[in-house]
Amino acid sequence: MEECELCGNRMSDVYIVNVEDVEFRVCSKCARGKRVIRIENEPKAEEKIKVKKIRKAPEDLEIAEDYNERIRKSREGMMLPIKVLAEMINEKETLLLRIERRKTIPSLELAKKLEKALNIKLYEEAAEAGETVHSKKINATLGEFIE
Repeated sequence: MEECELCGNRMSDVYIVNVEDVEFRVCSKCARGKRVIRIENEPKAEEKIKVKKIRKAPEDLEIAEDYNERIRKSREGMMLPIKVLAEMINEKETLLLRIERRKTIPSLELAKKLEKALNIKLYEEAAEAGETVHSKKINATLGEFIE
């Protein structure tokens, strides 16, 4: 909801009024006694356009092979002790240690926190994460595999 430019109250109906050749967006109370140019009604909930963020599904993303190195190098480059980083992203220090030692893979949620805090990229699209590409087709028969 919008706020009245004169009194600051929230308003559902916006009155555009002219006061000494200046247009103001005001509430119905403040519009009394002033020259009303037009009235704008706020659209009802069902009339509002819903904007949906398009998010990639977690199955479309893969963790980078060197996720632990990226985290460690970025943290050390920023001269952040692991304890401080853990406090920054509200996670346990031991969890971050396990991730840096490659004993635990960070969840998508934790990876997003780390990406933001360290300004790095941990999850990538599956195709970018090192998809195997075969350039030659091999035509083999079953007999060639049997010795």
